[in-house]
Amino acid sequence: SGCARKIVKPNAVPQPGFVGPQVGGPVVEHELQVVQTSLQPIYFDYDRYTLSPEAQAALQHNAEILRRAPQVAVVAEGHCDERGTAEYNLALGDRRARSAVEYLATAGIVPNRLSTVSYGSELPVDPAHNEGAWAKNRRVYLRVSR
Repeated sequence: SGCARKIVKPNAVPQPGFVGPQVGGPVVEHELQVVQTSLQPIYFDYDRYTLSPEAQAALQHNAEILRRAPQVAVVAEGHCDERGTAEYNLALGDRRARSAVEYLATAGIVPNRLSTVSYGSELPVDPAHNEGAWAKNRRVYLRVSR
């Protein structure tokens, strides 16, 4: 004999205050979605990959979310605006993603939960050709990978 297996209903409503998967429990799709929607993008100044105070605050928020969800790994996706060559933007996006990952690692997130990719200017969040759109496109987006 033994304990009955716990049944997880796919449409279960999370408990109030739930932020991420419980330690030792299985990661379910809904929990991953909750973590994903809680993460904030990190924005950068033109031609920069250093972290502004606003970017550090967003990363501190994200580190707290990830500490509460120790089974979740993320990919830091580096993005740029359309100005600059494709090669330059890929390199800058990579430096942005790495700066975000380094910050998260110093904030206590285990490095093997973090990876990077650069998309340069290939995936703009705003396709307009003005400063407002460019500011939105200069970002690191943390995507839950498991």
